[in-house]
Amino acid sequence: MRNRFIFSLVMSVLIAISPVAIAQDSAGSVPGLQIRAQLIDAIDGGTAAETAAASISNDILSNGMPTISQSNLSYLQTKPAEFENMTGLLSDSATGFELAIAGFGSLPEQPSEVVTISMILFPEDANEIYNIALQTGVISAEDALLAAINAGIDTSTLTATAAGAAGNDVSPLGVGTGAAGAGGGDTTVSAN
Repeated sequence: MRNRFIFSLVMSVLIAISPVAIAQDSAGSVPGLQIRAQLIDAIDGGTAAETAAASISNDILSNGMPTISQSNLSYLQTKPAEFENMTGLLSDSATGFELAIAGFGSLPEQPSEVVTISMILFPEDANEIYNIALQTGVISAEDALLAAINAGIDTSTLTATAAGAAGNDVSPLGVGTGAAGAGGGDTTVSAN
């Protein structure tokens, strides 16, 4: 019994810290992690978080970034205030999922921009970002797909989870003619 408890405790801790460890290992190719590293370095160096976010986002908008495509940079340049806001959220967000959640709270009237910017910064998390947008109900499936297209994501790779998918229009068995168990008896027309 004690061994199971210790095993469960160790596994819980590993699960809790694994996204951060994985994110730190792959920072070289993920724009969001590169920006996050710059932001944390600036904050650790004594720069106020808001000032650091403004400086870093303005620098990226002016000079670009090797891991952000020109088309994605063009999109970000049309949304400088939103990009600066999302840049500031990176100090507490190490994944696209976390950034999207924080963004929906910070920019509640702009869910499409939150989805697009989160996917630009964390393209490998696009499916998770898409699903959380659908699950929270802050954006329609169509608008989430348009946001993914704006981020340059291949929408054929996005799949909605059961909780995030749109409702099922098919009536379950048990309703209507010939469906025994619909309550009130089977209404199947008999040839007798």
